[in-house]
This record gives sequence, structure tokens and C-alpha cells, in this order.
Amino acid sequence: MCPVKKSYRTPHNRIKILVKEAKQMVNGPYYCPQCKKELMQILADPNKKEVFAVCKCGLEEKMAYAPVFQPVDYYSKFMDLYKKRKFEEYRQQYMRQQREKQQVSKT
Repeated sequence: MCPVKKSYRTPHNRIKILVKEAKQMVNGPYYCPQCKKELMQILADPNKKEVFAVCKCGLEEKMAYAPVFQPVDYYSKFMDLYKKRKFEEYRQQYMRQQREKQQVSKT
């Protein structure tokens, strides 16, 4: 609740902007982690129990459908999967480099 004084009240135009941004985050489009543009869409097919996160750059992920999730929840799930996959790639690359260094130091 805003105090009674007029100087502490939130302007109505600012409230509208905040509501608009919140609705956009729930409904999309979302930022793609690969192309860094706001082109990603979440498409759900409840009949087949599938959800797709698709971007115009070619990035695509298939997930299981849950009726309680909203598109923003699927986007969060997608980002977790994407970051986990990237971390595994960096880890494998690092381990490969360490093995190569050990082989060079032994010879």
C-alpha cells in the first residue's frame, strides 16, 4: 500500500509498464542463449505431451509436457538444460586438454 502523501505514490503509467513487462515474460518471446536475440518461442502440444523450445537460429529442444507449467517455466527448464549441456562440453574439453598435457610431460 502506498502512503497517503502524493509524493510517495507510484504513478499509474509506471504501474501499467510493470504489468506489461510481467505479461511479456510469461507469454514470450524469450531470449535465445545461442543467438542472443528475443526470438525463442515455447510451443506446447498437450495431446502428444510434448513441449518444444524453438528459435529461428536453429536451436531446438524437446521437453515433456506438464499441465501445471506455464511457458516461462518451460523456458527456465530449457535454460537449465542448455547451461548443463554447455558445462559438460567445457568440462570434457578441459579434461581432454589435461590428458594431452600429461602425455606430453611423460615423453
